[in-house]
Amino acid sequence: MNPTTDTPFASYIQARIDQITERCTQCGKCFEACSMLPYTDLEGAEPSAVTRSVVDIINDRGHAPEGAAWVQACQKSGSCIDACPEDVNPREMILYARVKLQQSAFGREELSQRGRNFFRRLSGIIRATAAIQTPPELYRRLTAVRYRKKAAAQNLFYFGCHILKTPHILLSCMDVFDRMGLDCEVVGGLGHCCGINHFRMSDLEAGAAMGTRSLEEFRSYGSEQVITFCPTCQMQYTEYRPLYSGPGDDELPFVHVTKYLARNLDTLKSLCTAPVNKRIALHLHGGTDGVEENVKAILACVPGLEVVEIDQHKDHGYQCPTLLLPGATEAMREKLLSSARAAEVDSVVTVYHSCHFELCPEEGNHPFELENFMTILGQSMGFDYPDWTKTFKLYGDLDRVLAETGDQLRRHGIDPEKARGPLKVALNG
Repeated sequence: MNPTTDTPFASYIQARIDQITERCTQCGKCFEACSMLPYTDLEGAEPSAVTRSVVDIINDRGHAPEGAAWVQACQKSGSCIDACPEDVNPREMILYARVKLQQSAFGREELSQRGRNFFRRLSGIIRATAAIQTPPELYRRLTAVRYRKKAAAQNLFYFGCHILKTPHILLSCMDVFDRMGLDCEVVGGLGHCCGINHFRMSDLEAGAAMGTRSLEEFRSYGSEQVITFCPTCQMQYTEYRPLYSGPGDDELPFVHVTKYLARNLDTLKSLCTAPVNKRIALHLHGGTDGVEENVKAILACVPGLEVVEIDQHKDHGYQCPTLLLPGATEAMREKLLSSARAAEVDSVVTVYHSCHFELCPEEGNHPFELENFMTILGQSMGFDYPDWTKTFKLYGDLDRVLAETGDQLRRHGIDPEKARGPLKVALNG
């Protein structure tokens, strides 16, 4: 991200940095709203000084260490966005600052190599984790475009790539759409990444190139909108949309699955006929507008279901895997699980697949289930896919997992012993 590089992408980034610099008054309200401060040494820091330091970072100026510390502490909760009185997106500002810091520490080429290596490792993890849970024919249903109609489908369902680690959630979602009669194409998998994995390695240009290729394919379907499941994909293609398409974008709408379902409650009510007699608590995050209200309205369509309010950290990251600060994950989990236990719920229900993947092993330590809201909808519609993610994690025994799934891995063309490393990371990480 060298502003002297003569490329449209670099020029756009510099233009965004200039806009942010001009509009930011360095009032510090974004810093004051940050939910991560209790897990840092920044409590008591002067808000305006911290914000000024971040602005200095994105402009390649000398900066106070507090600015760099806040950048590293960001977990993308989005609390700062609503707090800004100047309509600056502080989350975007911090993204550029993080890239600047990373490029100063490692250099562009090393970051690019780190990004490629990370993506390769992640691909292996996702592929192996999906393979132990789905036979090849079912996996093909998940990764292949199903219809490719001559006439454009009204909707495109884009599920990203990480959800393949929890295939029962994706299968449930696809079946719900089928029951609703949704006119759609389905696309996803690592070949259609939004670019977030390169973004995380501070290689914005590679991430944007990958996301742009996916966006161009989305447009080729001629659909009216893209329905997403993953909160990261939703954020990347809305909040960071210009990084992919630049000025003059046709603004193909990206609609989160919870918003789509909430717009079609009458249809859901007609399909959710089987009672699900459970007392549940929702596991919630901020960062994606309207999700909490949407999912509550969706689950209100399920007869017999009681949703109870519990005390939890909704502002700790926009999903569980983003919580990387020491103490933040533990605090979020402790408050969520202890509150759920006190409320005597039957299930803690996640919204995001990534949260489910992280939290589901907690079922072994508590007197309630861990489920996803799509599983609840499926139960009410008459189908229920086994949650092998949870089963295998609860085993706590990789040898047992490989013994039970070795033949299936071979059917996928995967050597079980070569899958041992990726699965150890996935199931025990």
